[in-house]
Amino acid sequence: MKTTGENSNKNNPLTRQDWIDTARTMLIEEGVSSLSLRRIASRLGATTGAFYWLFSNLEDMLAGLRKDWETRNSAAFDAIFDHSKLDCYEKYIGYVRVVLKESGYDPKYDSAMRDWANSNELTREVLTRVDNKRISQLQTMFGEMGFNQRAARVRALMTYFHQSGYYWMGVEETLEERLANIPYYAEILIGSDFFSEDMTHNDLRNLILGEQAEHNA
Repeated sequence: MKTTGENSNKNNPLTRQDWIDTARTMLIEEGVSSLSLRRIASRLGATTGAFYWLFSNLEDMLAGLRKDWETRNSAAFDAIFDHSKLDCYEKYIGYVRVVLKESGYDPKYDSAMRDWANSNELTREVLTRVDNKRISQLQTMFGEMGFNQRAARVRALMTYFHQSGYYWMGVEETLEERLANIPYYAEILIGSDFFSEDMTHNDLRNLILGEQAEHNA
């Protein structure tokens, strides 16, 4: 008979989120092959009894991991696109800020999920749903800028596929290089007048990253 919260530390029982957090770390660091009950339990120093007290089976936990990604890695984008007081241009700056600072968003988590989706239909379904939602958010934003439906759609796809491919291909650029490229991406996607011609690199840093010029000294 199982005891409540059976695990390696009976005074501090593991929770469902503990298992999901560990599975997330292992997925990102070691890939989909690490998602076995034995390996995750070993990382936690826990028993299978502790696992089955919280989950009906491995798939139950993997479903929780998919939900964790869908919620955790979309929250920062949702906060921007669902913000009623931000105009479309502020939303664009906010989107770029999240992507560059990787605050509230882990691109390695996205890449790990894409890898997992190649071999798992349920993961692929979740990934497709999230991809479609993010593209739709971008399309709506570009539509609010005045682009027609097709033009907004293409710009959304360009923005999203570029960013996803950037991480998937493992492109290595410094933050300064990425920041310096922003006005050129904006020129292609929105127009040459999005950023002022006299905007300095430090002005751009402050606008996108919220850091004062002296931080770049």
